[in-house]
Amino acid sequence: MADCAFCAVVAGEHDVYVLREDDATLAFLDENPARKGHTVVIPKTHREELLGGNAGGAAVFDAVDAVAADLRRALDPDGFSVFYTSGSMVGSIRHGHVHVVPREAGDDVSLALERSALDHDAAADLAARIRDAEH
Repeated sequence: MADCAFCAVVAGEHDVYVLREDDATLAFLDENPARKGHTVVIPKTHREELLGGNAGGAAVFDAVDAVAADLRRALDPDGFSVFYTSGSMVGSIRHGHVHVVPREAGDDVSLALERSALDHDAAADLAARIRDAEH
């Protein structure tokens, strides 16, 4: 897709440090890493959405799992933060991608979510609505 930075990476028009590649996906070090080993995993075919039964999404999340295993062997982190954003919330790059960030206890990475107690009546209604929407 024209003007897509990640499509340019796939086309070889922008140099990156590739960690893993297969027919469907590419994983490379983030140019502005939050932590050592911060990796971006993308589908090679331009798509904005990776969730919802999208075949490309399954390949990306399989690659995320493989990259995490590679990072674990190479860096021995305490854990990982893995995140993906879709829709209008994604930001400037509209090519679906997943961030894999190796973590260490006490690091300065913050991915905090404001949380509240679950309303059980509302949750029961929501769960039924989602189950009914399956088909």
